[in-house]
Parts: sequence; structure tokens; C-alpha cells
Amino acid sequence: MDILISKKKKIPKAKLKELGLDGVFFLTPENSAILDYDDKEELRRKVSSAHSKGKIIVIQGSNDEINRIAVSDKRVSILLSPERKRKQDYMHVRNSGLNHVLCDLARKNDVAIGINYSELKKLSSKERADRLGRISQYIKICRKRKASIILASFESSPNSIYDLRSFGFSLGMSSDQLKSALEKAKDIFNNKI
Repeated sequence: MDILISKKKKIPKAKLKELGLDGVFFLTPENSAILDYDDKEELRRKVSSAHSKGKIIVIQGSNDEINRIAVSDKRVSILLSPERKRKQDYMHVRNSGLNHVLCDLARKNDVAIGINYSELKKLSSKERADRLGRISQYIKICRKRKASIILASFESSPNSIYDLRSFGFSLGMSSDQLKSALEKAKDIFNNKI
């Protein structure tokens, strides 16, 4: 399954079969809230508002406080790209936006960590290299702490499942981790919609 951010549109079954997909889930303004805030009080208000409307809540990764709020809240479904606004790494460790404590909270509260495949394709080579290193680091932490990961397109048109798989393997995902990363979307969408 792939997750797209666009208006629902009919994708022919032949096209889905060609891409190796069983189906596609759409994040639309009617069924979801994609929140990108650096102010924690504003974020909390928007989460409450979206939850009261029964929407799937996706929070874009930001600073440490925002990432912590996202994984601590059971109403949130996905923390998307926790490494996104990181500018500089630490001396001996990448600044991935996640650590073992946040991964434990994500597992406990059933918040999936989202990897935005399409956003990474659009970055410059230096930015992409930095982000891939950070993602690779938090994949290892998520595997140790058994936190869920979602690997999906998050854009307007689906990507091939084969591209997503090879991308996941290149980041160091195990085959079990990759399988659950590609199927976690079913759990989220079946429970919320």
C-alpha cells in the first residue's frame, strides 16, 4: 500500500498492478490533518481540533519538543520525517530527531514514524546525503525499540513498490521491518476511516 497526499482520484487497477501495489490511501483535508507547526501550544490546539473531527493526524517533524509531543500523544497516527528540520549533527552521532526514549514513546502510543520517499528525491545531493544518514540511524533505533515505521510516497502520484523496497533495503531496513513498514498504512487507515 502507498499513501498519497492529494484529492482522491481513480487509479486504474492495471496501473496499480504494474506498480506492484494492492491499493492506495489518500490523505485529504476531509479525512486527515497534516500539521506543521513549531509552536507547541498551537500544535496541541490543532491536534485536539482534528481529533474531535475524527481525522487521521500526521505531524511533520520539527524540533525536539515537537517530535516529543507527536510521539507522546495517542491521537497522533504518524510523525513524518522527524529529521526534517535538523541543521547540524552532533560530534559522534547524527541528529536524527529521534532517540531511544522517543522510539519507546512512539511504540507505547502506537505512533508510526513516517519516511517521506518523494520529499527525499527532490533534495539536493548534499541535503539528501545528510538526511539519508539520519534516517538510517533512526531506523536502527526503531528496530531495537520495536517502533513502527511507514515508508510511503506522500505525494500526488504513487511510486513503485519495488522502488520503495529497494530504498528501504538501502537504508538498512531488515526484511521484516520493511514488510511492516509497507503494510502499517493498512492498520492506520482501517482503524481510523
